[in-house]
Amino acid sequence: MASRTGQRFGNGRAAAPNEIIINVGAGETRVAILEHQTFAELHIERERERSVAGMVVKGRVTRVLPGMQAAFVDIGLEKAAFLYVGDYLDEEGHLDPDVEDEEGARPRRGRGRHANRPIPNIETVLREGQEIIVQVAKEPIGSKGARITSHVSIAGRHLVLTPWAKRVGVSRRIDSDRERRRLREVVTRLSGGKLGFIIRTAGEGTSEADLEADVNYLSSVWEQIQERRDRVSAPTVLFEELALPLRAIRDFANSRTRRIAIDDPDTHRSMQEFLARFVADPKPQLELYTGALPIFDHFGIEVNIDENLGRKVWLRSGGYLIIDQSEALTSIDVNTGRYVGKRDLEETVLKTNLEAVQEVVHQLRFRNIGGLIIIDLIDMESAENREKVHRALQEALREDKAKTNLLKISDLGLVEMTRKRTRENLVQQLCEPCSYCDGRGYVISAESVAYKVLREIRKDLPRFCGRQIAVSVNPRVAEMLLGPARRATQRLSGELGREIEIRARPGLHQEQFEVVALDRGPAVEIPLGWLGDRERRTAGSRKDGGPTTPMEESSGASSGDGESPLAEPDGEAGSKPDSEPALAVDVGSENPIIPRLQIGEDS
Repeated sequence: MASRTGQRFGNGRAAAPNEIIINVGAGETRVAILEHQTFAELHIERERERSVAGMVVKGRVTRVLPGMQAAFVDIGLEKAAFLYVGDYLDEEGHLDPDVEDEEGARPRRGRGRHANRPIPNIETVLREGQEIIVQVAKEPIGSKGARITSHVSIAGRHLVLTPWAKRVGVSRRIDSDRERRRLREVVTRLSGGKLGFIIRTAGEGTSEADLEADVNYLSSVWEQIQERRDRVSAPTVLFEELALPLRAIRDFANSRTRRIAIDDPDTHRSMQEFLARFVADPKPQLELYTGALPIFDHFGIEVNIDENLGRKVWLRSGGYLIIDQSEALTSIDVNTGRYVGKRDLEETVLKTNLEAVQEVVHQLRFRNIGGLIIIDLIDMESAENREKVHRALQEALREDKAKTNLLKISDLGLVEMTRKRTRENLVQQLCEPCSYCDGRGYVISAESVAYKVLREIRKDLPRFCGRQIAVSVNPRVAEMLLGPARRATQRLSGELGREIEIRARPGLHQEQFEVVALDRGPAVEIPLGWLGDRERRTAGSRKDGGPTTPMEESSGASSGDGESPLAEPDGEAGSKPDSEPALAVDVGSENPIIPRLQIGEDS
């Protein structure tokens, strides 16, 4: 195998020397990429939720949406995948052969520079129940299903197979025109024009024998996909990406990789076989770690994971970043913090911003933040300084493999940029919304809850008058009721005529409370319409000399006269009462409870 002089990016700079540290545990595999002895990237794959990006599937169309010019496709995941009509047309071979990005992905037709091309309506090319071959372009993220395309591309070590294209392309990051021509000629000859290929950045300087091995491997994979497609019904997986340790070799190992360390013997053997078959000389050193400490602790990686997940990230100078991720965008705020500079304010701001943009790129890569990103730099008066910071940010982004689009610094000191997102970011992978605040990031203050409790009691004041009640609340709310809100609590106690007992319950949520009556309440008169009608009928019967009812007999025996005990005392027999008769009942109980009240957003 021919050796390579080193990989280079599109800016002409050689790939950074790196180390790959792999931890294989029960149910979880983690890969850390160290560049210049700095923790640069972390990749995690779990058995229960293995990555589906790159998976080729025979799917079934479940819904066609003309209003969105898209369709939903069942590919066997929990949620149906989303297919835009422009992503489906690629299967017909209508590709722009001159457009290639760094790893072979092509822009979707019908958008941007391709907006002038006519796109048929989605209902003319897809129908419900139709079975199609698609590939997962973006994993399900949050509440969104996977994004899919019928433009299948399968990555090898040096090449990317694009079966629908029937052409050979070269990564833009390979600078040399002479090398680009050589690679194109070799791959065109080896493929025979039957399938399309794109030469990856890793293919620069690769021998013809290594390229031929890649062509043969990828061609055999496509043949297996075609054969399996005809034998199975949708939804069925036709091809899955390599396991994470092997993908790490394929995507991150280069001629300047110092070593690959792994702590699992079985995975170590499979990686040895992969290196021997697919990686050109000089091969990176593969080590089996057998130390007593966990491998991530040995290399000082474990502690860095927790430090880099915080909302606040400190800079070496004393400044800091505040990183806030939301559904729409990620905002990064730059602050001078403890850094006060030496000479003047403009110099202090410039140095802080220059250091900040380096850390911003590091955080974007480490957390795998994608989508729209807004960076709020410290305001700079000098246009020259703004340009220096912008160039520094551009230079730092060149080491990021993800596709980015960077705009100039605005007059407000804001930088707008986008970064390609293909999978969940690290925070989404490792964290979950706070169960205490339901992911809001805040709870209603103890003081607000305290006054809310008093208002709720006052709302039911007639029910509680004359009765002693106990209020169970969170300890912080209890402090407020017995402290700053004590006067309001005492005033309410006076209205009740009894003291309110405040109980602190540690396990109770700060936004919840319970109100309990500790004694029986007084009798309450309840008007009963049916009883009034009966009294009127009874009075009429007496006037006519009719028989008395059993109730009258019982009443007469106990009262010594013929009047009903529910009639007005001074009323004449047979006269209509001034108001409806009422039944005196005791509605008290030993411990009537008002149900627990939640006064958060959902109340």
